[in-house]
Amino acid sequence: MKFEYPQFFYAFFLVIIPIIIHLFNFRKYKTLHFSSLLFIKQINEETKSTQKLKHLLVLISRILAISALIFAFAQPYLPVNDETKGGYPFIGIYVDNSFSMSMKGSEGELLSMAKEKARTIIEKSSPDTRFMLLTNNFEGFEQRLTTKSEALERIDKIELSPLTRNLDEVISWMKDGISEEIVQEKSLSSKQFILLSDFQEKTARFEKLEADKEIFFYPIQLLAQSMSNVSVDSIWFSDPNFKIGINNELNVKVHNFSVLDLVNSELQLEVNETKRNVFVDLKANESQIVKINYSDLKSGIKKGLLRINDRQMHFDDDYYFSYLVKEKSNVLIVNGENSVSNVAIVYGLDDYYKTSSINQNSFTENVLEEKDLLIMNGWNDISSAAQELISDFCKNGGTIAFFPGEKLDLQSVNSFLSKINAPRFEGMLNSGTKIQTINYQDPFFQGMFEKKPDKLNLPAQSKAYRLSGKNTYELIKMQNGSPLFVRSNSKKSAYIFASSLTENFGNFTSNALFSSILLRIAESSQRRYPISLTIGSEVKFPIFSVPQIEEPLKIKSATKGDEKFDFIPQIEITNDLTEISINKSSINSDLKSGFYEIFKGKTIGFMALNYNRLESDVKTLSQTEIESNFSLKGIKNVSFSSLSNESEGALIKIEKPKEYWRIFLVLAIFFLLVEMAFLKWLK
Repeated sequence: MKFEYPQFFYAFFLVIIPIIIHLFNFRKYKTLHFSSLLFIKQINEETKSTQKLKHLLVLISRILAISALIFAFAQPYLPVNDETKGGYPFIGIYVDNSFSMSMKGSEGELLSMAKEKARTIIEKSSPDTRFMLLTNNFEGFEQRLTTKSEALERIDKIELSPLTRNLDEVISWMKDGISEEIVQEKSLSSKQFILLSDFQEKTARFEKLEADKEIFFYPIQLLAQSMSNVSVDSIWFSDPNFKIGINNELNVKVHNFSVLDLVNSELQLEVNETKRNVFVDLKANESQIVKINYSDLKSGIKKGLLRINDRQMHFDDDYYFSYLVKEKSNVLIVNGENSVSNVAIVYGLDDYYKTSSINQNSFTENVLEEKDLLIMNGWNDISSAAQELISDFCKNGGTIAFFPGEKLDLQSVNSFLSKINAPRFEGMLNSGTKIQTINYQDPFFQGMFEKKPDKLNLPAQSKAYRLSGKNTYELIKMQNGSPLFVRSNSKKSAYIFASSLTENFGNFTSNALFSSILLRIAESSQRRYPISLTIGSEVKFPIFSVPQIEEPLKIKSATKGDEKFDFIPQIEITNDLTEISINKSSINSDLKSGFYEIFKGKTIGFMALNYNRLESDVKTLSQTEIESNFSLKGIKNVSFSSLSNESEGALIKIEKPKEYWRIFLVLAIFFLLVEMAFLKWLK
């Protein structure tokens, strides 16, 4: 057992007061008048022993009352781990610095309250205590055990971070840090984990927690005054094929995380020279998809920003995005043995497509430079060299459309198709080859028809090849159940037609569906970049053309008003495709949402970064839920407290899970009552 204020034991000198009173018996004598003195001696003899017992019991009661009161003021307690002898006491402090901690508490920002509480805990700890001060940044130095002065110095440097962590990760990381440092330090006499967080439902996960009898947990919940937030959750385009003068339908999902309805919330859109303002009504705890229409008047890279006004939690009010509007789409038609002229005629009708045609025998690597789409028109076989060239073209973001000839060399063609994870050709089908269904639900056909037609004048194919394979989206199916037109579902964009375009195989080229399909293939062949990335996400940003110079590739901030910030990102090169990864890199804690320029000797692209919306939902766990989650994992050494202002925080006791001062206070009152009883009833 230990004592919080052992200096109160000096008060035991007060015990001498009732002893002195008892020894000298400072009493006032009363004169008693008796009519006869015959019985005085007898009365004295009968009451003498009773008086001595009474005085002794009163003395003992007073001494016990004073002693119990002194023990109560000294505040006795049992430490977390009283069995471990020697070593340093350890306190691990997790300060949640995610964006949800930017909400306002009664004493200011929740993060400021958490930092002040951490400072108080450190200052009141013993000088030999070892600390681990942990944030969501998970930087290497945070796992090292530090002294009291070092921990206090680091508190001032804690700032809001775009990274989010769940409790599983935090506690596991803290345990790993102890395991690594324990070799260099003496054994730890006690282990205490203090968790300063708002404990949001979305991030406070307990699935991987394990019971540990040596660790005592102190979850300290920081409470905001108002639990409300409005967020621009996500965006997407109905048709991601961008062209000059063509309408863009932008879908914006807005969420109201509040118990109150919002009326006329202003949603602002800015895309280069285009600006739009939309007013939306949002019901409590509901989301709404807002559609905004606009057109791009010029080609080039477009930088867009969506913004909604909110009173607090501003990290999710802005949503950045970017995309490329090309002036031309470069199409290469390579004509094989059974090619048809209809393909070139279709693309020649639209000036947007810059089309070039060559013979299959003239196909070389140079002809694929800066091309978006390769049409393999009437090919019967594919040489090994062509297989490699076209496969690399697909890996680097190019799109191919394969229309077979009349006499397929199945071995060479299937060898190529396997390289790009496309379905294989099998034998010839001579029956049931009429088109039966079109997959209108697929994004490929969206917007192609004003409404789903009940009956279409579909072309008839007299012969077709059988396609087999799982890596496909079936776009058009024949009556025999075999697909006629498919799209591969791998990263390599490939469209495969299961029949020849020649008249011997059918009249598909004479139908309007043929030209519609060719134009849609070309529209979707644009090398697409993600319109935005989430900081810390797994999504990678592809770079299809990287200058071959020694200068490293850099990312530079390009948002108006922001400080200039640049860094060298993590780069992954797979099959000659360069991709930028921003997944949990050490730079993530410093990244801000906004636009970033991709630079290597010159500007080669732009990317838009946004903060993770995981913490937009402000719902938090209750005390019962937090305690029960620990209990379900077999963790009993838990002392929960909430912190809505600093005065409450001062009452939180660390390293004293079992306190006994209240018991001694009750004993002091009890002994005083016993003394009073002796004085009144013991005659």
